[in-house]
Amino acid sequence: MKKNAPARVLCVEGQAGAGSQVLPAPAVVVVVVVLLITAGLLAYGMAMEAVVAAVVMGGLMGKELVRGLVTIFSPRRAR
Repeated sequence: MKKNAPARVLCVEGQAGAGSQVLPAPAVVVVVVVLLITAGLLAYGMAMEAVVAAVVMGGLMGKELVRGLVTIFSPRRAR
């Protein structure tokens, strides 16, 4: 990107409207997958506490996995 570009060039113009936000598609997919996994585990007969614990642990492990992959594959690594 140009360093001396005018401020108006660096801005992205959006639609003027009621101010409602639309969720990005990956967030919707994550919510749907978590709900399906939760419903499946409950239908299988697991206790609610075990299902909540499994979903929370899966989320935390997934977050750390993504954070580690971003750190590894980012162009500027902290050395």
